[in-house]
Amino acid sequence: MDLFAVLARKALYPAFVGLKRETHLCHLREMERTQYLPKDKLETLQFERLRRLVAHAAAHCPYYARSFADCGVGPSSLKELGDIRKFPVLRKKDIQANAADMLASNVPRSHLVENRTGGSTGKPLHFYVDLERMETRKAATIRHNRWAGYDIADRAGIVWGSTRDLAAVFEGRLPLRNAVFERSLVLDASSLTEQGMLDFADRLAKYKPRVILAYAHSAYLFASVLESRATRTVSPHSVITTAEMLYPHQRERIERVFGCRVFDRYGSRETSVIASECEAHSGLHINAECLLLETLEDGRPVGPGEPGEVIITDLLNVGMPFIRYAIEDWATLSPDACACGRTLPLMSAVEGRTTDFIRTPEGKYVSGAALTIKLIAEIPGIAQAQLIQDSIDSVRFRIVKDPSFTKESEELLLRKARELMGPSISISTEFCENIPSEPSGKFRFSISKATGNEKRG
Repeated sequence: MDLFAVLARKALYPAFVGLKRETHLCHLREMERTQYLPKDKLETLQFERLRRLVAHAAAHCPYYARSFADCGVGPSSLKELGDIRKFPVLRKKDIQANAADMLASNVPRSHLVENRTGGSTGKPLHFYVDLERMETRKAATIRHNRWAGYDIADRAGIVWGSTRDLAAVFEGRLPLRNAVFERSLVLDASSLTEQGMLDFADRLAKYKPRVILAYAHSAYLFASVLESRATRTVSPHSVITTAEMLYPHQRERIERVFGCRVFDRYGSRETSVIASECEAHSGLHINAECLLLETLEDGRPVGPGEPGEVIITDLLNVGMPFIRYAIEDWATLSPDACACGRTLPLMSAVEGRTTDFIRTPEGKYVSGAALTIKLIAEIPGIAQAQLIQDSIDSVRFRIVKDPSFTKESEELLLRKARELMGPSISISTEFCENIPSEPSGKFRFSISKATGNEKRG
């Protein structure tokens, strides 16, 4: 038993967050109660939060006031939960064009946290989350971590690629919180090599993490390298995978190599945790107290067991409401009840968010999910982008420009791409009016056609 983790979790962490006046532990206690609510009471909770959110958005967000008026709907249109379908769907292009008018006029800017994403769709998005919603996001993450046996102050091995997420670790901006409560060793998923993964495994063998948290395919690559060396030096309690599609053969290998269960998770930067597996592994429980999730095909609801476009309403972000947001993923809902006893609805499969790894001539794997954040979200003037690898030594960026794109933007993109993918790979740009989706309706940010690269999606 990790006695320090127990002490930190029971005494030090509550005192620390109390001094900082953070509220996520209070929200966590409430969420651990509401996850067992009867279905009708859970839907009543969702409806009450939805009514408050819609009334707030209509009164304080100019974009929603206009959008609702154009569609002839408003707070009085909500008589039951299903009435949300009367309201317009929010697309990424709507946010890009109206972000300032989506901000709530009664929420001070000092109470908003700026965020951004390139997303698996390759469309950069800037948005804001109010401070209290940040606290409920933390609470939901801790709750879902606990389902995988990972709790506050437990050691973790992390394979991740978000510059924003890892900055505090790399730059030491939060030394106390990280050293005491977020104890982790980190490997950058955007630049994986076989030797780097072996070195990381050696470090983890000494560190003895409770959990490995990783991009889904990064975890698979890591497991594959360890298996190829016929050694398993890392024995966590569980592996949490997220950010990319997890396929059955990948799950099987990860579980075989690490000798533990995989807990898959579905989330987004815009909404944080959307759904997670529990210990029963019979689907992913939707974070229903915070989110209202719909699945549609051609604008119409689909039944359980049928894939549909994911539409999410964040019930708790009042700083910049996302009401009926099309996250550009597809998923299938399940009608089943879970053996764990939690009544949070189940998602049986996530159909979208497929990314490919780029393989460089030096044998480096570069994650498409990491590239969306490290490159696309940080380059001004890109409306949409797609990365295609035609051969082992050649990649090209397909780019839809917006008016702010300049020659300097292109030079910055190429420079950063070379830093991540190495000097021996040829990188080019191709400008186009639009980038179509796959025939399935999915958009693939990264497509690898190189020989030797496993096709995913």
